[in-house]
Amino acid sequence: METVLVLTISGKDRAGLVEQLADVIAAHGGNWEHCRMAHLAGRFVGLLEVSVSGQRQQNLQAALGTIEDLDVIIGEGELAEPEAQGHFDLEVVGSDHPGIVRDVFKALAAAGVNVEELSTKTTNAPESGRLLFEARARLASSPDVKRDAIQESLEAIAQDLMVDIRWLA
Repeated sequence: METVLVLTISGKDRAGLVEQLADVIAAHGGNWEHCRMAHLAGRFVGLLEVSVSGQRQQNLQAALGTIEDLDVIIGEGELAEPEAQGHFDLEVVGSDHPGIVRDVFKALAAAGVNVEELSTKTTNAPESGRLLFEARARLASSPDVKRDAIQESLEAIAQDLMVDIRWLA
């Protein structure tokens, strides 16, 4: 029986780290499925989904713990059939300040919207040099959730947050 493992990794960034991780996974019969990885504050961090047969799971988990200077947290995922959902993408851009993520995603949660992917960054605004906050999100909702209702709740907070909230095609 296949087991799905969800790995959270963090280590000092260095050349060859992904190769070493991939080598350990392959050597123990694991299959690298999905991942999101990035360099953050001098560390290499990521989330990784790996499938492995149940009888090889313990050996793989033990081997992952031997990778030098890499912290690995392992959780078990589920093999599940995806539900029928509506998907849409959202972008948020504005002057950076505390509370943007909290307020936008509070409104989305209240509307019954699930966050499937989220990436954020701050950059210097071209004209002023002030910090500009940018977020992109892949969202999902059940078919009965109306996009117009979501739009209204976001428009209600956008002005207070001083951000532009746009739907992406």
